[in-house]
Amino acid sequence: MVTSTVTYPFSTDPVLKEEYRNPWNYLRMGKLLEDLDSLAGSVAFSHCDDGLPNTRPPMLVTASVDAIHLRHKLSMDNDMEVSGRVVWTGKSALDIQMELTQKQYGDEASLVALFTFVARDPLDHQAVAINPLRPAISADEALFAERQRVADERRAARKAASQGPSSPGAEEHAARRWADSQLAEARAIIDLPALAPADAILMGATAMHNTFTCQPQVRNMSGRVFGGFLMRRAFELAFATAYTFAGWRPQFVRCEEVTFQRPVEVGDLLQLRCNVMHTDARHDLGLGTIHTQVTASVTKPEAVCSTVTNTFHFVFSTELAGFRRQGCRLLRRVLPATEEEARRIWAFCPVA
Repeated sequence: MVTSTVTYPFSTDPVLKEEYRNPWNYLRMGKLLEDLDSLAGSVAFSHCDDGLPNTRPPMLVTASVDAIHLRHKLSMDNDMEVSGRVVWTGKSALDIQMELTQKQYGDEASLVALFTFVARDPLDHQAVAINPLRPAISADEALFAERQRVADERRAARKAASQGPSSPGAEEHAARRWADSQLAEARAIIDLPALAPADAILMGATAMHNTFTCQPQVRNMSGRVFGGFLMRRAFELAFATAYTFAGWRPQFVRCEEVTFQRPVEVGDLLQLRCNVMHTDARHDLGLGTIHTQVTASVTKPEAVCSTVTNTFHFVFSTELAGFRRQGCRLLRRVLPATEEEARRIWAFCPVA
């Protein structure tokens, strides 16, 4: 498996360091997510290139991001190396594994991410066959087999969804019981706000959003809006939502899932909406966890319609000691006010 690498020489390039520095002298995570998608796309494009000058190159589209895990805090005082390689291929899809390393942690990756791309014909948008991957060593074969298992599970899930709803099982009954209990507690907050418990809040009260027009400067090779740009904007909104919710600066932990359901075109009016979906306070560790979900929708005022294009799931942590220092309440629990919100929370983070 061929590996492509990009180095960020922060220790010797003050201009580059300033470009990637956030207000607290740590790395701008949203900008890094943007770069990861760009490099992953370059790796995918190189793999799909057959070397023939007359072959029409495929249009590569980011289908999903399985997970982005931050294992170590990233330093702006040391150089950073980001590498990417193809770890699985199907008929027209391929997975790219990205790793970020810094010398203070040796060979251990500080961040690991996995992107899935699909290849389409740029003219008719039909699936295009890509070069197969042939793993050379046992470790690569094991990773290939694991990604094949994930692809098979996704295919089975799509098939099951196309066949319509099945009879309720144990999980559906558990979800129903959980939703009933959560909605009953939320009803007390709605009807008796003066007597509402101090440790709970309605999901709708955590919402933040922004709206903007997608400009041509953020388009990709196919002329559509670059997926990394959407990830950056979604992350920045999720960070602001978690910051406002906690009252204390959060730390990024991981991106659990990103789905790209429909393309976003240049000129589209894009709305990003973020909610805190779930919280977890670990008093034994002195840390709280905040789960956020960002939904991106293309709004067409002329047609009076709005279509969901992407969903992003980001997880942050916050120090519980910060609440005590500021005299604030502890991290609140999030409750759904409607059955639709209950379904969203359960699908996002089953907590029964």
